[in-house]
Amino acid sequence: MTETERLKRCGIGIRGVAMAIDSVVWFALFFVSTYAIAAATGQVETTPEGTNAELEGTLGTVGLLVWLSLGIGYHALLEWRSGKTLGKYLVGIKVVEEDDTSLSLGSSLVRNLLRIVDWLPLFYLLGIVLIAVSEERNRLGDRVGGTAVVRT
Repeated sequence: MTETERLKRCGIGIRGVAMAIDSVVWFALFFVSTYAIAAATGQVETTPEGTNAELEGTLGTVGLLVWLSLGIGYHALLEWRSGKTLGKYLVGIKVVEEDDTSLSLGSSLVRNLLRIVDWLPLFYLLGIVLIAVSEERNRLGDRVGGTAVVRT
């Protein structure tokens, strides 16, 4: 039996469903980071139509960096502690080390920092291509981090 069969590695489809679920979390984190910074800097406008927070220039850059940090932190910390994000939990998959042991904090940080590169040029295109052409079904973050996404 090969390592890939033993670990029941996951392909593009199930990982895509998990990421779609986790995208809802990312979307919520976007609002949290945007409105927190806007509220702290007085950039929130309340009108009869609703509340608006527009961050431009330096504040926009700070907002983007805070959002990316929260999103990557969400993945890195949950995968390190339990092997699963909300999306992975709901579809029955998890992240492990290549040797099928629990994920270390270092491996989790590496694989999730490279999530930004895997996302390029748009919507995980690089990650999808790498998973599709990889016998081990690994995206760049998995390859560099020494991790695998497997069925639970």
